[in-house]
Amino acid sequence: MTAALVSLSTSDSRGPGYLLVPPAGGTLRAFDPLAGAADADVRGAEYPGHGERLAESPASSLEELGTVLAAATPKAWFSRSVTIGFGMGAFVALEAAQRLGVAPGALIVVDACAPQRRSPDKNAKAGASALGRVFGRTGLTPVAGYRDSPESWEYALDLLLGDLQLLNAYRGPARTRLSCPIAAIRGIDDPASASGDDATGGWRVWTSGPFVGRAVPGGYLGVLESGRETEFWARIRRLEAAFVNAEPEVA
Repeated sequence: MTAALVSLSTSDSRGPGYLLVPPAGGTLRAFDPLAGAADADVRGAEYPGHGERLAESPASSLEELGTVLAAATPKAWFSRSVTIGFGMGAFVALEAAQRLGVAPGALIVVDACAPQRRSPDKNAKAGASALGRVFGRTGLTPVAGYRDSPESWEYALDLLLGDLQLLNAYRGPARTRLSCPIAAIRGIDDPASASGDDATGGWRVWTSGPFVGRAVPGGYLGVLESGRETEFWARIRRLEAAFVNAEPEVA
């Protein structure tokens, strides 16, 4: 049985570690290129019923995913490492932090609307064909090799539909602010950004520490496009440097 938390990099770098938490429909293997480009200790979450845990029953809620991840994550490692949540993974990361009782070294959320600005029923009536069009956009790479065959596509779409059901039912985390720095990244061409939704600034209220918001080139999860791995890590390290000069949130 594959664990909920898996090491993706064998680097012996003494710098901070990174925990990658997948988006809706995501699997661990989609992070392989990203982990391979990092000179760091990179670990990733694998959700039940996904990827290498396909034989297991899927989680029944995002809260359950947070519980599963928290149970598999060493508290001491989590508290000194940077957690990066992509889309739905941002909420799973928040739930895990609340259950662990400690904040990560920093939290970076990518293309995730702040919890208080979500519309939980937004995708509730979307059909498979409409979701398939979203799924096929450049940059959204939740399952490694999902474009290679109709079977892979169907598998990936099933994972996405199941996770979106969890998102639609999710009413948000407890209103407990983290003490760590938070950075929120959004793609300039993300349709949510084009509609005026504030997916970056809204995260400011979730930390009592420094906050940094950034708009970056590309669409939804465009930072995961193949070939952009080195650029991704350079951006993450710039964000870490920016935390030093960012102002803490005033209570």
